[in-house]
Amino acid sequence: MSPVCASSGALLAYLYVVCILSSWRSPSDSYYDTGTVKEEYDFVIIGSGSAGSVVANRLSAIPHISVLLVEAGKAPDGETDVPFLFGLQIGGKYDWNYRTVPQMNACLGMSEQRSVWNRGKALGGTSVINGMMFVRGNRIDFDDWAKNGATGWSYEDVLPYFKSIETFAIPEYADNGYHGDQGELTIGYAPSYSLASEAFLNACKELGYDSVDYNGPKQQGCSRVQFNIKDGHRASSSRAFLFPIVKEHPNLHITLESTATKIEFNGRRAVGVHFEKHGVSHFVRAAREVIVSAGAIASPQLLMLSGVGPKEHLQELEIPVVADLPVGQNLQDHIYIGGIAATVEKNAVIQDLDVSTYTDYCLHGNGPLSVPAGIEALSFLSTSFVNTSTESPDVELIFFGVSPSTEPAKEYLESLAYKKGVFEKYFLPNGGKKSFQIVPCLNKLKSRGEIKLKSVNPHDHPLIDPKYFSHPEDILVAVEAVKKTLEMIDTDAMKAIGARRWDIPFPGCEDKALYSDEYIECLARHLTHTVWHYSGTCAMGSVVDARLRVLGGVTNLRVIDASIMAKVTTGNTNAPTMMIGAKGAAMILEDNGLAAAKE
Repeated sequence: MSPVCASSGALLAYLYVVCILSSWRSPSDSYYDTGTVKEEYDFVIIGSGSAGSVVANRLSAIPHISVLLVEAGKAPDGETDVPFLFGLQIGGKYDWNYRTVPQMNACLGMSEQRSVWNRGKALGGTSVINGMMFVRGNRIDFDDWAKNGATGWSYEDVLPYFKSIETFAIPEYADNGYHGDQGELTIGYAPSYSLASEAFLNACKELGYDSVDYNGPKQQGCSRVQFNIKDGHRASSSRAFLFPIVKEHPNLHITLESTATKIEFNGRRAVGVHFEKHGVSHFVRAAREVIVSAGAIASPQLLMLSGVGPKEHLQELEIPVVADLPVGQNLQDHIYIGGIAATVEKNAVIQDLDVSTYTDYCLHGNGPLSVPAGIEALSFLSTSFVNTSTESPDVELIFFGVSPSTEPAKEYLESLAYKKGVFEKYFLPNGGKKSFQIVPCLNKLKSRGEIKLKSVNPHDHPLIDPKYFSHPEDILVAVEAVKKTLEMIDTDAMKAIGARRWDIPFPGCEDKALYSDEYIECLARHLTHTVWHYSGTCAMGSVVDARLRVLGGVTNLRVIDASIMAKVTTGNTNAPTMMIGAKGAAMILEDNGLAAAKE
């Protein structure tokens, strides 16, 4: 969501830090990969991402059951551990690097009007390349799931599973009854923060917003960001849930660089999984269940390749139909509007890093390198389109204490397929100036998209169409969200550090009065960004039941990942996806008459 470095010198630092870290923090593939795969396991899990790693952890805690975890990527190395540099992973070796089909109403500033959708291709999935923001969602989100038929998914139902995965390290909120202290994932603030982020929080107070624990009793308000970071380093799902137990659970086998290509059925009973590793095809049987945890893009793709999906679409590709279900429909995401930034006069933001910065980080895990891409603070707030008594906030403002006008920022934006000339005309004129940015994210889009197969080849990326701004209300919310962002920049608290809005019009919007509603709409339609919160494509109630079992008469097959959300949660989705993994694993153990999972 942001440029990752304050200067090109940070690239040299990146190499220096990686050299140190990769030698001891990140085990190689051989540490995880079992090397051999048996003919049959009790459970076969496809995907080791935010949910799949948790499922593997919980199921393999039962010594007498066998578990195979199938992962298309490799084990991540030390370059993924440094929070500040996470954006350097975008488009790299740990990224599936999907692209959407051209958008009619959005992404006008991107090449071919297509959005780049980044997904982690590694042990740990997208938790290896994301921004590490830990946001559970709003109580209302889960209560709405339950009211709409997802029995057992109310906030009171899911809270124990949120608590089970975390060790909460923010003292002022640790005893409010909403947090865990025995989980695998360390949750806390980044060790460092800028003066500009303090100004942002003061601006929130000036505008009447409360200071809150947004993962506690109240979400709406402002806060420093809670991250899944431990000792200044990324705490991915694989680091938290697999690394500590893989040698202690001999019943857990992992096969890396293994792409699942098809689920095998006997009638409508899932009996095993086909996968390819290093060009060789393999088949493994599942005595009890196949669990698909490949994410909101790959999970529907695999189901459809296996004959579970919309009948008409499958027949077009001559795929035998196992079950006619709306797989791939109901695609949801959050978006953010780029380009909202301000210059500052005071030395208040994260700027050029020096040798002492790198040394402090390498020795102690402190300093700016411990801050994910300069993400420091956020605010959840509601526009006029929300009934605040019954609905969760529809906007999330994320504060970045770094400039979007540096050379590394240019590389990052180019990885997102910005059209040629956009950086030079809009961002570069403020190059060299101290700047910050505030990113308005839209949390309650009414637009719905879909995922379809491009072909029967499992190695072809599917056709992804989020249909951004296809619902007319979404663009109105975007305009109001940007205006609230500008209101934040214009506060006395921000003026105290010399904050001034950028005054350069975005190319293609020059004919509109700067920051008028018409201009903001134009900007939003040009710089329409995904926030990586893909969900909904195997939704509870239409594709899976409330126990995450695939419907349509299918047996021995579950989906456990963000795709099961009938409606996406409010805020970042990594935390609820991990919770889904923990709750889903508990359901599996209960339904199979096995010991209770950690709760």
